[in-house]
Amino acid sequence: MTTASDEDQYLRRILALLENAKSYEVLTQSHSKGWEVQPGSALAGDDSKTDPYHVSHNGWSTLSVAVDHLHCYRSSLVGEQQGTELPLTLHTHAQYSLLRGAFENSARVVWMLAPANRLARVQRRLSLQAGEYRHSDRMLELLKQQPQRPSQARMQQLTDMVVAAGTARDDAKKILRSPDYKDIVREAGALTSMGADQAEIVWSGCSSLAHGDVYGTLSILELNVLSTQGRVNLTQVTSSPKVLLWATELTVAMMQRGFDLFKERATCHR
Repeated sequence: MTTASDEDQYLRRILALLENAKSYEVLTQSHSKGWEVQPGSALAGDDSKTDPYHVSHNGWSTLSVAVDHLHCYRSSLVGEQQGTELPLTLHTHAQYSLLRGAFENSARVVWMLAPANRLARVQRRLSLQAGEYRHSDRMLELLKQQPQRPSQARMQQLTDMVVAAGTARDDAKKILRSPDYKDIVREAGALTSMGADQAEIVWSGCSSLAHGDVYGTLSILELNVLSTQGRVNLTQVTSSPKVLLWATELTVAMMQRGFDLFKERATCHR
């Protein structure tokens, strides 16, 4: 059973992680120039193959989205200090939604930038763009609007680009299929110390709470049975600082890997 002392230690560790992660907020501000790509770097070459859908632009934008989710998570957790007291607010579900956004976006950057082979990085970037087009077309259809360019013309452009980068034309359609986020998360996790299974667990667990799924609530949160009526338990549900710490640790680790990869790929090593 988790004691009050244990919970205090978990919360202190969460606060320390989030305090260290503030550096990412500074880094994603425009004046930091962390987004700049050096001529002759791997990303400069990637961008030339995907222009105007630059790998670097997509990677940095996605990292910025991840940081924004983590910032909002911290804001939801930590209140304004009152004397020596620092008020904390634990939410049962919403904070896991924010962690999922931070984890998922960080994993996408790791998945896109990790391959040592340029063609693989280009293929992954263009497959993401193809997915953007499909979702955009569906939104415009619902709004009863037309895209500025026909869908076929946009997809043909991506096909020509991925073939010019070195993909066999017969494979282009398969390559440009929208990637599944479970596969993205697992592959990204395999490239960190957490591994593929644990990465999927944190992503899937956070998603289950974001969706309000019962299995996530029962397996992740802390439960206190107040009374039993037949086969139904009346249960008080509260957040678990231990699980919240675990999810925060893995989210920050994935974000760190994403920023490290971006810096590595954006730097000219010659």
